[in-house]
Amino acid sequence: MKKGKLVVFEGIYGSGHVIVDLVHRLHDSLVQEGREVLEIDSPDTGRAQIMGARDLDASWQYGIFQPDFFFELAARARVCSVTREELARGKTVLCKSFTLSSIVYAELSGHDWFREDLNVLEARARGVQFGGEVIPDLTVFVDVAPAVAARELGPRLGSRKTEDLERQQRLYQHELSKLPAGKVRVLRGDGPAEALLAEALEAVRALPE
Repeated sequence: MKKGKLVVFEGIYGSGHVIVDLVHRLHDSLVQEGREVLEIDSPDTGRAQIMGARDLDASWQYGIFQPDFFFELAARARVCSVTREELARGKTVLCKSFTLSSIVYAELSGHDWFREDLNVLEARARGVQFGGEVIPDLTVFVDVAPAVAARELGPRLGSRKTEDLERQQRLYQHELSKLPAGKVRVLRGDGPAEALLAEALEAVRALPE
């Protein structure tokens, strides 16, 4: 049996509804093509807070880190365990948020991804020493304009400003530039849903067997 493919979707705050809609549509389209597909999600900051992550002790040798980040890593370890099994069965796995979201979140929180060894924690969460490291075959960045994302968030934007979303977008763009050209696709998030789906389908179909 051929090994499956892991396709992850990333985007700034406020792009969630576009990504969720795209993943659902892509899932249905791939199933219609005869593929076995698993849709999975890494927990975001909001859900971590709901589950009480902010009440945890987040002391860290480099200072205080938001506890939801460590919750995210623990949850990702579980996500990767499931993903590894499904990839071995030949499935296409669609995952919302992955390593890039961790890197960008760390940067936004004022932490150094490499100096603080956060990259090592992330690699362990992906199974580097526990069954084989899970690495995306394709990263899809849904590029929603910060001003549009801010309007979408509305009151949920909280203390953040549009400038914060612009910085987040730049951080994503910087990290995306480090990925191999054949393993990343940037899609404009302001176009018609059908066009967005068509581009995503093209990117998935182009993945080597």
